[in-house]
Amino acid sequence: MSSWNTQIARLFAEHKKALEAFVARRTGNSQVAADLTQESFLRLARLPADKKIDNLPAFLFTIASNLVRDHQRQAIRRERLDGGEPSEELACNAPGAEEQLWAQQEQALMHEAIEALPEATRHIFLLYHVDECSYREIGERLKISPRSVEYQLRRALIDCRAFIKARLLSDASGPSR
Repeated sequence: MSSWNTQIARLFAEHKKALEAFVARRTGNSQVAADLTQESFLRLARLPADKKIDNLPAFLFTIASNLVRDHQRQAIRRERLDGGEPSEELACNAPGAEEQLWAQQEQALMHEAIEALPEATRHIFLLYHVDECSYREIGERLKISPRSVEYQLRRALIDCRAFIKARLLSDASGPSR
């Protein structure tokens, strides 16, 4: 083994773990740290044997630091171009067809329940939940007390729950296919 190869092998044995920890701290990824550490040693080994380097460990850490900087620049570039590196799980936050259908059915059932309310109660319910009026504002508009508004809203919720429960029970016990 030549003198240069011996120096590289000794440097590897003495500084590999420290260099990998240094790179891992800067990248936050142990796999990337292992790859960049290996690349640092390869680049050092590719230098001509006659190249005079006063402090090999410091030079090795400089190579690693430059590789980390290059890696981070590439990651930023990838992020800008295509939204980043692909993940193991290509999860989509959008609801699937089944969830969308269920949500549409729930919404339709809620609309039916609201439509089934007595007209005055439905009007108060919509003023409160759609127009976001306060009890006092609704009371002033309809010339009733805020307490009556509260009672009507409570009544509307009870009636809507009962309507939905009855509909779900009748659908569950309906004809099976």
